[in-house]
Amino acid sequence: MKGHIKAWTFLALAWIMAISLGCGALQARPDTPLVPISSFEQVAGTWEGVSKRLPDMREDAWVILIISEKGFFKFASNRETELLLGTGTLTILEGRVFAKTGTGTATFTLHDKVGNLVLVVEASLNDGLHYYLEMTR
Repeated sequence: MKGHIKAWTFLALAWIMAISLGCGALQARPDTPLVPISSFEQVAGTWEGVSKRLPDMREDAWVILIISEKGFFKFASNRETELLLGTGTLTILEGRVFAKTGTGTATFTLHDKVGNLVLVVEASLNDGLHYYLEMTR
């Protein structure tokens, strides 16, 4: 009986560590100062960048993201096997922008990279895949 308890304890701890490490990967940020977002006007416009699949940071697709001043967005992504198109609404909370669509969620942060703004997008899709993007105008 003791062996079963130890095995379950080990499995539970391993599972917690895996979840923690997986979630930690989504918290990766460029080494640049964070610019708090207080209005959609700060991030409105067309942004482009390459999505990288986590945790291996393998390049996945070129993405174009268009954000309106009213808090709506559209995106197009040319994955290897398909073209993905989507739309959604944004919310601002504590200096970050959050998006939710039928296929997943994303967090947007704005960074100052030597005088140039970089929009960092961290997305979690409903299919369990996670992506990281550094986008520029």
